[in-house]
Amino acid sequence: MGIAASVGVLVGLGSQAPAAAQPVQVSDLTAVRTAFGAGLPVGTLTAQSVLETLGRVASGVPRTNYFPRSAHLVEGVVQPFLYETSASDCLQPNALGDDSIGIAHAIAGPAVDTSLPTPVIAPGTVNVLFSALNTSMSSPNRVDPMSVSWLNLNTMRTGTAPLVQERPADSPRTLSNTIETGRGTVVFVISGSVLDNTSRDLPACDFAPVVGVVNA
Repeated sequence: MGIAASVGVLVGLGSQAPAAAQPVQVSDLTAVRTAFGAGLPVGTLTAQSVLETLGRVASGVPRTNYFPRSAHLVEGVVQPFLYETSASDCLQPNALGDDSIGIAHAIAGPAVDTSLPTPVIAPGTVNVLFSALNTSMSSPNRVDPMSVSWLNLNTMRTGTAPLVQERPADSPRTLSNTIETGRGTVVFVISGSVLDNTSRDLPACDFAPVVGVVNA
């Protein structure tokens, strides 16, 4: 399905979406096509990372059982994104190779995470987390150009926000942000790069976009 057709899917979903925050039924494949076809901004990415991610998904590689230690959820439910993403050839080679695997989660309010500067995640807001495995803790001299774009299928509201290290420093690196999306079914796209401060002259970890569908 091309971009024009994906936008058509998006418009169709919007015209059928109820005014209230009832969940919109959308398949995973439709969510991915809609997110990319609607023109939500994504960062610069490498074809190699995209191919690596598609290969992992297509071959059924088991997902990594990982949730960041720097998150302390005492109330609420964690919703994983649809798949794991990857960034190729960006780390010092080790037993696991030189790729980084990116794992994204969402915590929709009402919830409480005591590791956040504002622990209460209110209804109608979502805390989005992205962990870049095998990367080190954030360096204060570097900025991670990671962002999350979102589309509320109930209200058709959309937006983009940076992902930052708002939780205590942890290794691997976890970036996040709490976003006011409103209630409803929200499609998220995370994209961009993470700079590993142990890599020195190696390139940034440039991740293929990862999509999530969250009941907010």
